[in-house]
Amino acid sequence: MLRLIGRLVIFVLVAGVLAGSAIYVMVLDDHPLIAESSAPKPQDVVVARSFVHSIRSAAGNGATPTEPLVMSETELNSLLRLGARFVPGFRSDLRIDGETAILRASIPVPYTPAVKFLNISARIPEFEGQVMLTDIRVGPVPIPPGLALEIARLGANAAIGHGVGDTVLGAVTRMTIDDQNLSFDLAMDDMGKNGIMRGLFGTMRGADMPMASQIDRYYLMIREAMDRGELPATGSYLPYLHFTLQAALDGSTPETLPNAYTAAMFALTRVCGARDFPMIVGRLIGGDLVADRDWRSDCDEVTLNGRIDSRRHFTTAAALQAASNRGFAVSVGEFKELYDTLQSGGFDFTDLAANNSGIRMSNRLMTAPPQDWPALLARLQTENDVIVPFDDIPQIMSQAEFDSRYGSVDSAEYAAVLDAIEARIDTLALHAARN
Repeated sequence: MLRLIGRLVIFVLVAGVLAGSAIYVMVLDDHPLIAESSAPKPQDVVVARSFVHSIRSAAGNGATPTEPLVMSETELNSLLRLGARFVPGFRSDLRIDGETAILRASIPVPYTPAVKFLNISARIPEFEGQVMLTDIRVGPVPIPPGLALEIARLGANAAIGHGVGDTVLGAVTRMTIDDQNLSFDLAMDDMGKNGIMRGLFGTMRGADMPMASQIDRYYLMIREAMDRGELPATGSYLPYLHFTLQAALDGSTPETLPNAYTAAMFALTRVCGARDFPMIVGRLIGGDLVADRDWRSDCDEVTLNGRIDSRRHFTTAAALQAASNRGFAVSVGEFKELYDTLQSGGFDFTDLAANNSGIRMSNRLMTAPPQDWPALLARLQTENDVIVPFDDIPQIMSQAEFDSRYGSVDSAEYAAVLDAIEARIDTLALHAARN
């Protein structure tokens, strides 16, 4: 009996090795089907936010869709670019060909002797009733449509959670193509919509991001201090930084300080940061606890380096760098591109100086041992202990003037200004070396 079991084990192992070898040879490719995706663009972030709201309005309240979800080929590729961040090296694209959408993806395969890619392609024709796929291939190997849909369902359930694969495949009842636009009919109840939203936001949030309730707690602390008159309605922004950073330190343990700092900075940005901040992070910045409070004070006239816009830039960049350090999907670089794109009036290096000062504050505090925090906070005696003075930094200029003086953001002249800004940040009290 033991001999028989031993032979069965050997047979299974050999069969597994042979099957794995066959897959390695037949399915995996040396090169990706798709060239490496470009970095997400500012408009991609806007499209993603619009997509979330569109799902809510298009899904209806049960079996009957209220309105179709319509997206162009360009918008769908924006979503694919953003989604690619969740799997390093992943790239995908979509192309409309007549009455069919062609979806392609290349997935790097880990733990192989050489870099290999799993290349997948599928055609999605117009359908009504049940999602339809045709001509599915993994490498050169054709895959039955039913098997492909089942793999997609299980993969979405595993990667995003909340039964998203089940919900989406059951909810899409119709797809039509009009020129370069795809139109989807979605039918799902509130539970299904909420499941998709929770899955998407959970994926974007990252495992180590603070919960909305934590952000709300710091938001209420800041707002209540403002209404009590403990934080000024005009003048320097420094008291807000002192209050927020001390609150993060007091309300945390050494293990939870990075999350406390991130939550506190999100709360401060919600109060005093860029007005576009909610558009970027949406429902991740807080819950319903603080939605309907009638606050008496605001920080609209509070300044940093004598400017309101510098306060917004500094605070928002610091918050998003903290989030990036904790695994949040939208990076500070994307925020800065989006923020600058949405502004008008020209180019201003002082905006970058404020951004970079905020980024460096987050990196400094989040890498410092908790026992060093009291001494670091004690260094912040003036605004220019945490943000560079703007003396001699080129300020607002037209695009034509920027092009004439610096050429592009890839030029040596542009890099020299950024290097000078970073060198100044190095000398600030928060960052300067101390014996």
